[in-house]
Amino acid sequence: MTTSRSIHCLFYSHVWSIYQLETLGLIKTGNELLVELALESKFAPAFDRDEARHKGLIELLQPGAQLHKIAYRPKNLNVPIILASNPPTTVDTLIAALSLVATVDSLIDEVTVLIHINDGPQFVSAYPLMSDFSIVWDIADFPSTGLLTLTESLVKEQCLNKDKWKGLHLCSHPNRQFPDNKLRESILRDLLNDFPALNSV
Repeated sequence: MTTSRSIHCLFYSHVWSIYQLETLGLIKTGNELLVELALESKFAPAFDRDEARHKGLIELLQPGAQLHKIAYRPKNLNVPIILASNPPTTVDTLIAALSLVATVDSLIDEVTVLIHINDGPQFVSAYPLMSDFSIVWDIADFPSTGLLTLTESLVKEQCLNKDKWKGLHLCSHPNRQFPDNKLRESILRDLLNDFPALNSV
């Protein structure tokens, strides 16, 4: 059993970005696990689990709990995921549970924590627990103030250095192809010119 594992932090712009992670090379299909870090699940509706009650990550606060046993495996995803708690919990409770992920006994080798772009700053206290950081942005999403706010928080917490920053990855879900996608991508790239650290790996 693995008793020390990496925790990768991945910020995303749209829930369907989760289906692009394998194509982008950000996850494999071995002993990996996705963990949603959110006060209220954004992925549950996509998996038709929004009505299901589950403790999610905070179940780790119970002695003897194991990562691979509290995860859910969606039919259309090759990697298991721990969805955010339902009913919702508090940031402090989530951070307390997240602090156990790296060392709790489990068959899982690596963990990727998923945080929505707009939620990033409220989980800044979780940043020290992460091994590295990256962003997945669906080009169908217009650049938002959420991305700017997140970038500022990453800079402030020194998460964009060469040891921790793993880059911003663009993706395009086949069911989110809009006529002006090229324009949206162009606007995003122009914005990124003002934040060159986001593009450096």
